[in-house]
Amino acid sequence: MPKAKKKPYRKQSFESIGISSDTSANIYMSILLSVAWRELTANQQRLYLYCKAQYYAEKRKPHDNPFAFTMNRSKWCNLYGLYVDTNGEGFRRDRDALIRHGFIRVIENGETTRTKTVYEFWDMWQCWGQSDFKVSAEDMSGSMLRKLSK
Repeated sequence: MPKAKKKPYRKQSFESIGISSDTSANIYMSILLSVAWRELTANQQRLYLYCKAQYYAEKRKPHDNPFAFTMNRSKWCNLYGLYVDTNGEGFRRDRDALIRHGFIRVIENGETTRTKTVYEFWDMWQCWGQSDFKVSAEDMSGSMLRKLSK
């Protein structure tokens, strides 16, 4: 007996303007209630939400890694309006907090090659505050590495 086709999810009017190309990004209660999440500032949490939306919106993935995404100045400033063009330090501070708390990590640092930095979603936040929590130098951004070397 053939399987019945599953009806596609129909967006509710409070979720979307209804265009077919609209994407969504799930956020689960376990992440929202985690200690790591609650230690983030509101801006850092907001940046994470936009990173998650960006991940689902990117049609061409920037890397072979299935959890990879990019978030460069044209996105965080022009597209999403999260920071003003002159506030690169605000973006770096918030991005580095997401890395320090284990939500994302760097998999390709484009800083020295003048290419896009590629990030990956990471589940290390689940170990926040435990002995097995670790962010290694390979996971860090260039600004984090510079602070370590001082």
